[in-house]
Amino acid sequence: MPLLASLVWFTFASGPVLAQQKQQISGSVVDERNQPLIGLTVVVKNTTTGTATDAAGNFTIAAAPTDVLVFSYIGYQVQEVPVGSQTTIRVKMATDAQSLDEVVVVGYSSRSQSELVSSVSVVSGERLRDVTSNNTATLLQGKASGVVVSSASGQPGEAPSVRIRGTGSISAGAEPLYVVDGVIGGTANPTDIETITVLKDAAATGLYGSRAANGVIVITTKRGKAGKTRVSYNGSSGISRRTTGNFEVMDGQQLFDYTSQMYQNDYTGKRSNHIATLSKTTPNPSESEINAYLASRNFPLTYADYVKGVLPSQPGNTDWLDEAFRTGLTHNHQLSVSGGSEKTRFYLSGNYFQEEGTVVNTAYEQTNFRANITHDINTNLTLTARVNTQFSNRDYDPSGAIYQSFINLPWDNPYNEDGSIRYVDAGSSDWYGRDRSNFLFTGQYNYNKRRGQTLDGDLKLEYRVTDWLSFATTNRYSVGNVRAESNNDSRTPGGRSVNGSLSNSYSYNNSFLTSNLLTTNHQFGLHNVRGILGAEYQSNYYDGMSATGQGIFPGLEVLDAIAKPVAMGGSKSESKFMSGFVNVDYDYDSRYFTTVSYRRDGSSRFGQDKRFGDFYSIGAAWSISNEDFFQDYATTVNLLKVRSSYGVTGNANIGDFAALDLYQFNVQYANQPGGFPRRLVNPNLTWEKAHTFDIGLEVGLLERMRLSVDFYNRTNKAILQDVPLSSATGFYWQTQNIGSVRNKGVDIELSTQNLKGAFVWETDFNLSVNRNEVLELYGGQPIERGNQRIEVGEPIGSWYMRDWQGVDPATGAPLWRLRRYDAEGNFVKDTVTTSYNNATRVYTGTSVPKFSGGFRNTFAYKNFTLSAFFNFVYGNKVYNYNRELFDADGAYPTYNSMVLQDGWSRWEKEGDIATHPKAVLNGNLASNKTSSRYLEDGSYLRLRNINLSYDLPVALAGKLRAENVRVYVSGDNLWTWTNFSGMDPEVDLSTGSSVTRYPISKKLMLGVNIDF
Repeated sequence: MPLLASLVWFTFASGPVLAQQKQQISGSVVDERNQPLIGLTVVVKNTTTGTATDAAGNFTIAAAPTDVLVFSYIGYQVQEVPVGSQTTIRVKMATDAQSLDEVVVVGYSSRSQSELVSSVSVVSGERLRDVTSNNTATLLQGKASGVVVSSASGQPGEAPSVRIRGTGSISAGAEPLYVVDGVIGGTANPTDIETITVLKDAAATGLYGSRAANGVIVITTKRGKAGKTRVSYNGSSGISRRTTGNFEVMDGQQLFDYTSQMYQNDYTGKRSNHIATLSKTTPNPSESEINAYLASRNFPLTYADYVKGVLPSQPGNTDWLDEAFRTGLTHNHQLSVSGGSEKTRFYLSGNYFQEEGTVVNTAYEQTNFRANITHDINTNLTLTARVNTQFSNRDYDPSGAIYQSFINLPWDNPYNEDGSIRYVDAGSSDWYGRDRSNFLFTGQYNYNKRRGQTLDGDLKLEYRVTDWLSFATTNRYSVGNVRAESNNDSRTPGGRSVNGSLSNSYSYNNSFLTSNLLTTNHQFGLHNVRGILGAEYQSNYYDGMSATGQGIFPGLEVLDAIAKPVAMGGSKSESKFMSGFVNVDYDYDSRYFTTVSYRRDGSSRFGQDKRFGDFYSIGAAWSISNEDFFQDYATTVNLLKVRSSYGVTGNANIGDFAALDLYQFNVQYANQPGGFPRRLVNPNLTWEKAHTFDIGLEVGLLERMRLSVDFYNRTNKAILQDVPLSSATGFYWQTQNIGSVRNKGVDIELSTQNLKGAFVWETDFNLSVNRNEVLELYGGQPIERGNQRIEVGEPIGSWYMRDWQGVDPATGAPLWRLRRYDAEGNFVKDTVTTSYNNATRVYTGTSVPKFSGGFRNTFAYKNFTLSAFFNFVYGNKVYNYNRELFDADGAYPTYNSMVLQDGWSRWEKEGDIATHPKAVLNGNLASNKTSSRYLEDGSYLRLRNINLSYDLPVALAGKLRAENVRVYVSGDNLWTWTNFSGMDPEVDLSTGSSVTRYPISKKLMLGVNIDF
């Protein structure tokens, strides 16, 4: 009994005794990269006692030895730590794969990832901004499955082409729809972007149905949060150098040897022909008789006379590329301020981006300001105002420096003996190159520049009627203008003949859009229903004018009355859209999900009888991992979801007046203004529609790997096609709804956490496979597009040209395929021919890649982080137009020529098995004309960016009065693996051709991110 009494007394007495033992527990909380977590919640378990970490990730809390501290933070796994005898506790939080990127913006609302029914790809702002660029589409390259981004130019500020799940249109535009902060259209600077969501299937794009046939890119900008005002500075500066890939032109000696051999062969051959002709009348002529005959025919007596003035006695070695290119400087600086109270939150940002091009006289400059402000008028009414403005200046190459740096002969010197820049024109007799042009001289006076301004203003008012019903109206006004000027100064060879010329153009555009949404979100039991009822209206306006005048005094930049007008033009255009739509989402117990949407749109761009179109989508998903029967596998497979969708979306990317009968008034007759019928009316012109089916699978393993696989089939019907008309109609073509194109493929995205702990290794990978096929065309007739043909049964982008068959070993002559047919038109057999005109045009490949994608590896140890991002393209054919000039087998002897690639060889004697025909002065049987000879594999693997960063220790950052300081070094486009012989295998998606382009640049940047 004494023992029992003692136990009873201890039990009742221990509470007060232990309570008296509470003491201050201090500590710090970091993430997996040892970065402090600010605002993390620390609570004594089963009590209301709690605190939050400060700016350095530190905390202090009163707790007893028997207490347990609970650490929780959004995006991280909850941790429980017994206090025990510890007075200092350091906690490293592990990321929670299920809660990361929990909220995804889709359609006119947002969903948690576990609720998604649709196929989307999400790219965070941090992942987006590794590459140095001020173009959002460029930054998106290789980072989302199903999205192909490609640029035809490295010109600073130039926008690339974007395709989501292939090209489904022929005459209408194929670019995706951009949505910024929930409203169609608008602009956003990359430094202000929080996330990008790419909507790909009908369940995702359905609510934007009228203009979503090419996919939708949803941009969400940063917003302020209640609490401490935060100031952030992100800045970087660096250098850039040109890249010319595998393409290399000859130096002075190489070109001299190559050209001399051609001239020697040509001279010898022609001299022999003359002697043979003389021998017919004078058998065995003497040397004097030969010389007399050659003189009578004005043929040089010696080879030296033959090449006098054509070839130099001592070849010079001007490096024209060094004259045309330079080391450029790039600066990118952003300062943002965010914060606010519980009633008012704000985000203010300013960005300055300046890139000096690697080509002389080229540059891009952009200044951007953004303000996002949200104010709670009361508990039910919220006002949001967003303003984004952008100013840009762009200088283009005014002198053709890129093209001339490759074609100009290294024997020519651009400088005079005194070091001044040399004036060269058509009358310069001591210039070996054919074009007789020195871009260094013209670049001193000529210019080609453009400036632009845009302003987007949003005003949103949201009223919460009840806790489950709200109404919001968002109204955006956008305005922009562009002015371009180009000058051909009278001091330059080109401007002298017209006494100087100046061209000006100006364009203005504005749009107004109002979007009004009634939304509901109601949960009862295990059922959850969300709904959207919306109406939108948008009007767009554009006008522009251009003029060119001659007789401009040197150095003037204004067209005035003295100038002689030689060209004038102008245009105006407008369009309107109106829409009504409804969307309903339902889920049961977070296991079964479905979504249904319907939209009806009208557009002034279509015929008066067909202006309205109906669009719809339906999708469903089953979260198998949330089923009771699956819980035994939950520790291994933490996510397993299947989903599918089908829907119809539209495409209205055509001209504003394509359906109307129009007259054109840009002609004169007898000095009187006149007009003529230009377009035939089409009252039945209507929406192009894309019918999309998608089935997807999402798998998560061990909370360390997430895999998403989507199979899709999209068929575009009633394609907007420019149909040729009979000459009897008096019109060339008419836009009609005829044709069908199918895209089908697979999108794969994989994210893994390979290593956790002190050393962290993460991998992100995406792969896109697409197959395109034309199903129907007007009358089944193929459409010719230069070297490509669009035909039923073939993919868009199919190359159609003469098929190169190599070199004749006996003669060194070029060979092409010749198809033989019988009298009934049936194919008999393939042979070869040396006649270019007789060769048969056939399909020789496609510009569409077999697959493309990207992958990133991120490594972190203590305060260091290293990331490397690659993108790749495989299986497409690129036509290398440059080789028609620079690999021309002697067709252009007064242009420079390219150095043969490794493995290439030129025919020299009978029996040679060579890749290149015999080099013949002025060309070898049209061997350099368009054929599959210059059609090359466009596959490549590129190290798009590598970044090494270091986060200063918290204590050191604190001495700088900062919460966080990160310094980094970054490199762009440092390495590219490809067999393509041109400057860059990355080409314009609409043409698939490589020309003498502005090359992309390698960049090396140093930067710092500071948070106060």
